[in-house]
Amino acid sequence: MNRTVIALGMFDGVHLGHRALLERAASIAHENGDLAVAFTFSNHPREVFTGSADYLCTPRLKETLIGSLGIDGVDTVAFTKLFAAIPPEAFVQWLLKRYDGRVLAIVCGYDYRFGAGASGTGEQMKAFGKQYGFETEILDPVCYAGIPCSSTRVREALKNGDLVTANAMLDRPYAITGRVVHHKAIGRRIGFPTANVDPGQQLLPKDGVYASALLIGKTLYGAVTNIGCNPTVGGTMRTLETHLMDESMDLYGREATVLFLKRLREEQRFASIDALKERIAKDAADAKKVFEETEKSVYNTIKVW
Repeated sequence: MNRTVIALGMFDGVHLGHRALLERAASIAHENGDLAVAFTFSNHPREVFTGSADYLCTPRLKETLIGSLGIDGVDTVAFTKLFAAIPPEAFVQWLLKRYDGRVLAIVCGYDYRFGAGASGTGEQMKAFGKQYGFETEILDPVCYAGIPCSSTRVREALKNGDLVTANAMLDRPYAITGRVVHHKAIGRRIGFPTANVDPGQQLLPKDGVYASALLIGKTLYGAVTNIGCNPTVGGTMRTLETHLMDESMDLYGREATVLFLKRLREEQRFASIDALKERIAKDAADAKKVFEETEKSVYNTIKVW
């Protein structure tokens, strides 16, 4: 009967640090013919305590990305206040029982915390491992620009419009998946029809215009995306609107994924509709060039999605 190597973490975004941890867990398991499982939560603990959380990917993409790294299964449970109150040792006991006591090793990050009040540390997990008969491996941080990668740092970069840092830490273009919903159709009226994608609980990057790609099914299209309130036309609601270049199709009700390739500029108010149209045309041309330069690498990135 196979034993289990457990990778512990929230894994939101599956950034470079997560990737190293998951790949290490898979390596340990497969060396011995055992199974590697990622134990994670369906909701972020922050959501339980503050009522909201900005996610870096959908649950489906998170599971797909984890699976692409050699992990044999993703074990997902809901994080609740009751779960949060479990003492560290009781959590370890619960985890061992969940896997029938056949845990070969636990792999976690240098900053992993567990148990009531996040009081459990990696070193405590090592001590519990000696007590209950499993190995514990604590991974060192994976750094970008000299600073450890983290989901918090990715969020901060996106909120600041630093797409270069966010994409580097994710090792992929940041992406938002959602249904295309009806809005005011202002873009269509001025000659630049847009798909208004509902981001759900996923984090919207800083307002501005982005060179992007739109994934529909398995096909990738060059696009230019605006995040903001459309001040030139008196908009008040923050939206994510994507204009497909060289393509015309009805996307209402369909699922679409916007991949952010490069931040082009800030959102701004123009003196007239004609000035807005002129600038959108320039943005589209700039975005097309970015897409053509990156299309092959983006396809390579998303082939496991």
